[in-house]
Amino acid sequence: MEKLKNLWDDKLWFKILVIVVILALSYWFGIIAILLGFILFIYAIVTVIRKYIFKKNTRFKVRYILLSFLALTIMGGYGYAQTHPEEMEQSRIIQQETKKAAETKKAEDAKKAAKAKKAEDAKKAEDAKKAEAAKQAEAARQAEAAKQAEAAKQAEAARQAEAARQAEAAAPAQAAAQTEQNGNSSGYIRDANGRWHRSNGQFASKKEIAAAGLVW
Repeated sequence: MEKLKNLWDDKLWFKILVIVVILALSYWFGIIAILLGFILFIYAIVTVIRKYIFKKNTRFKVRYILLSFLALTIMGGYGYAQTHPEEMEQSRIIQQETKKAAETKKAEDAKKAAKAKKAEDAKKAEDAKKAEAAKQAEAARQAEAAKQAEAAKQAEAARQAEAARQAEAAAPAQAAAQTEQNGNSSGYIRDANGRWHRSNGQFASKKEIAAAGLVW
């Protein structure tokens, strides 16, 4: 191990060789390289916390760890895509199907929402129509009630007018009957022609009739 460390520190070709081997392994074993890359990323975060928060010395510099993370992740992803085209194609197809299913579901949800909105609008329109019909029916009922009340009022006025007319027409007859009754009580009698007679059958004068309180 000490020899390898000395080679890494002293020999540039050894560093280049190690980097090439690591990249080659990352290309052929893409999943492992990506996993190691994420482990290095977590280690970089821990290193930053130890160095800048807890003020502790770290063995590796953060920029080198991040560079290693990027190299492993990029090379591993590229290598996996090149060495496993069927899986990548299958993954792409799955992603497309998932996207298509999501779009179909979204379109179906939008269609259902539009249908529900249409039904709600139709229900509101029907309710408004019913309310308008009820309003018109109430207005017609009130108009009919007002018409009937007016007709009843006019009928009552006509009845009262007819009663007044009949009373007015009957007033002369009643007055004549009353006069005749008064005449009978005072000894005077009125014939069919309207002439007054004394009890002995002779015609009475206007003066006598007036003195007796009768109408000539």
